[in-house]
Amino acid sequence: MFTQTFTRKKLLRTAIIVLAVLVGAGIIIMAVMSSFKVAAEERKLPIYGVSRADNKVAVTFDCAWGNSNTDLLLSLLKEADIKATFFVTGEFCDKYPKDVKKMYDAGHEIGNHSDKHPHVEGININDLIEDTKKCSEKIKMITGEEPKLYRAPYGEYDDNVVTTIEGMGYKMIQWSVDSIDWQEPDPDTITDRIMKGTVSGSILLFHNDLENTSHALPEIITKLKQKGFSFSGVSELVYYDSYHIDSNGIQIYDASALLPAAKYSDNYLIDEAMEIFRKNLTLQEIYDLTGGATPQLLEKTAPLLDSVHLAAIQEASFEELKEAIQNLIRVAENEGAGENAGNPAATGGADNTGAPVTVPEVNDPDNAGTTGNPSDTQTPGTDISDNESIIGAFTSAPGNLSPEDIKGGIAAPVTLPPVTTTPEITTPVQTTPAATTPAATTPAETSAAETVAGIEGLIK
Repeated sequence: MFTQTFTRKKLLRTAIIVLAVLVGAGIIIMAVMSSFKVAAEERKLPIYGVSRADNKVAVTFDCAWGNSNTDLLLSLLKEADIKATFFVTGEFCDKYPKDVKKMYDAGHEIGNHSDKHPHVEGININDLIEDTKKCSEKIKMITGEEPKLYRAPYGEYDDNVVTTIEGMGYKMIQWSVDSIDWQEPDPDTITDRIMKGTVSGSILLFHNDLENTSHALPEIITKLKQKGFSFSGVSELVYYDSYHIDSNGIQIYDASALLPAAKYSDNYLIDEAMEIFRKNLTLQEIYDLTGGATPQLLEKTAPLLDSVHLAAIQEASFEELKEAIQNLIRVAENEGAGENAGNPAATGGADNTGAPVTVPEVNDPDNAGTTGNPSDTQTPGTDISDNESIIGAFTSAPGNLSPEDIKGGIAAPVTLPPVTTTPEITTPVQTTPAATTPAATTPAETSAAETVAGIEGLIK
């Protein structure tokens, strides 16, 4: 029997060797783990859903096999007065061109779902391009319009697929709420699944040839409407500029990507919010913004600000936000707004295109012709001397900010309803324009719906 005798020196040397091996192994393991992390962070994702604050969602149908319930679905959608997006394959176009035409003629959006519904993960890129082009060509032959959206067969993809599809000019669309209707559950199960998963910006997945889907759809639409959701095609739901997609596939508007053209306030978040307004609203809409939130303006501004910028506005003082609004108008007039932001030649009393803008008249009894003068007489009943939050000031007594305080000769009072950290589900209500005469407006004269719709609503 062989016996090894270890001296203290040998034991120490052995321990060092073992430690070195363990450290080396640890480094390798950490490197591998790190590579997985980097790969996960850099993985390219399609759009699963959209971060929005206006409770808008998109109903989508995949059409690859049969057409058994297509007519019924179109009838149900027409009755509910909503538009959906149908992702069709080229083979579906070959078999049922009349159904595709019916979808399109009914005002629904047609998306590309591949030509032959192949497994595209790991597919040869040239084969993917050819398959995608064939489907688009067939859709255009039927509808006369090139599709803008692509949904991968089986929901499969890899980095090459996403890069290629986006490089071809499509928005690649997945879904955030799956009805699992292809498993043919009962209508109640489909309904419960949709209702539990749907949030603002959700993309809902159904299929066109399943009986239980058509049975569940009316109740789903009714319940979603009751919760304050509205519907649009996917193209109207997604963003096209200044966005990123997070690790969950949610498309998020990048307010920080917009560098303010001017200093609007002492708060950079408010500066970014004002710049977002300037770059996304026309000059006329900026004037209108100071007059309150109409349904049309709500539709335009709904998805523009995220919760961080909403919170900054909520926390701003009355004077701080008033100054920011004054500066927004000034910069929009001098530097352009909307599509012509940064083009001073397109300003000068015109709506960026040379079209005249409507500037409401403002009573200015003691300083006729002057604007922004602190000594100007305010409308009766108006008290803006305290330093309470502008949010509270606007909502506690709608109309308590005189036109002169925003910008004399520009617009009626700003009506900004309250902000909540959890977005309330509200339905935009047509508000009555604030009077331009010096008559006071009391809370009793404003409907509950007008006071409940928050600044979140104003900018969403």
